[in-house]
Amino acid sequence: MRYFLLGLPGSGKSHWGKIWSESTKLPYFDLDEVIENNEGQSIADIFKNEGEEYFRNLETFYLNKLIDNYKPLMLSTGGGTPCFNENLELMNAKGTTIFLNPPIEEIAERISKPVGGNKRPMFSDCHSIEDVQKLLYELKNKRLSYYQKANFELEKWEVDTILKLQ
Repeated sequence: MRYFLLGLPGSGKSHWGKIWSESTKLPYFDLDEVIENNEGQSIADIFKNEGEEYFRNLETFYLNKLIDNYKPLMLSTGGGTPCFNENLELMNAKGTTIFLNPPIEEIAERISKPVGGNKRPMFSDCHSIEDVQKLLYELKNKRLSYYQKANFELEKWEVDTILKLQ
C-alpha cells in the first residue's frame, strides 16, 4: 500500500511519516528531501534560482518517480504538492491520501520555535507568532479545497490512528 501525507507546512507530515513508516515497515520518503538530494540544492534555492513553476514540475517528476519505483510507500509531501499538476488525483489513484489538519495555533507554535534560524523560507518574513498564524490561515484558505479531497482527514491524531487505516 502507498500512503501520502498531506497538509500545511508544520502539520507533522515528516514527523508522523517517519514514525508510521517504522511501525508499518514501509519505506519512507520526504518529497522535499528527495528533491533537495537529487537536485543538489535547497527548496529555497530552487524557488529563488528557478522559480515556482520549475519547482512544481520537479515535485511532480519526483512524485511520479517514487510511485513508479515503490509499491509500498509512506511519503510526506510538500505542503503545496497536492495543489499543482493534478498531483492529488495521481496520489488518490495510486494510494491512500491522509490530510493532517492540526489547529493552526499548534502549527504556528512548531514553526515559531526555531527563532532566528527558521529553515522554512516561506515564514522568513514573519516576526511574530501572529504573523505565522496569519500566513498559515491564508495558505489553508488557498489549499483547503485540495486537502479535503484526501481519503482521510486527521485533526487530532495518535500513531495508532493511522495503523487502524490499513
